[in-house]
Amino acid sequence: MNQYELNKAIEAFIAERDARSGGYSPDEKAYIRRYEGAGGQGSRGASGEGVLYEFYTPDYVVNLMWELAKQYGFDGKGTILEPGLGTGRLLDPAPDKSRCYGFEINPVTRRIAQIIHPGARIYEGYFETAFLEPPRFTRRLTDRLTWLEGYPFSLVIGNPPYGKYRNRYSAYFPKPKMHQIELFFMYYGLRLLRSGGLLVYLTSSNFMRNGWSYQGEKFDMEALADLMDAYRLPPVFKSSQVPTDILVFRKK
Repeated sequence: MNQYELNKAIEAFIAERDARSGGYSPDEKAYIRRYEGAGGQGSRGASGEGVLYEFYTPDYVVNLMWELAKQYGFDGKGTILEPGLGTGRLLDPAPDKSRCYGFEINPVTRRIAQIIHPGARIYEGYFETAFLEPPRFTRRLTDRLTWLEGYPFSLVIGNPPYGKYRNRYSAYFPKPKMHQIELFFMYYGLRLLRSGGLLVYLTSSNFMRNGWSYQGEKFDMEALADLMDAYRLPPVFKSSQVPTDILVFRKK
């Protein structure tokens, strides 16, 4: 059984299991944790935008990112945001899941995250909706930055999608202009931090190695935070050879 077939089997299992009452056993949770994103699975039958964006963070990288958060001062007491959480792997080490918030556009992976982390507040939708007027999300908030209850956050941690920034909500964010979706996640993740809060992202190496490209976005981020640390990694995803970096920012 390849990963795509396993994903479909897990989806069917969750649909059947949710139709019955009762919670999930430890063995059942371990089984659904084997779910992976659709990234790189197009040749095996996967479809939709997840084929481009859903590359899930390996556990050893998750642990490294949390080690860096602790090294740079996160003490576990503040609120935590994962703006594109998939099945919630990056929330696994969080000491108090009731202080965790996250967004996920895929209803299956959102459900898995809810099962594994029942205390976390997980929203089904795009990260952009954090800055739009609920419940319709058809205009920007004018009287505040966000409606999120956990704001301002002590830690924003994630593995944002990579690529050109163009989706159903991108037109609501013309200034400052973010050409890449990972830049949007970085800039607006920084805005949601408290002063002294940390942003720890696994992201495309293009941010660090593209010289003057997207320099305007980099200046916008520089106004918000200091880059504290950066690590170049070998390819870490099962179905992609995209080079990645771990970046650590501290909000000014």
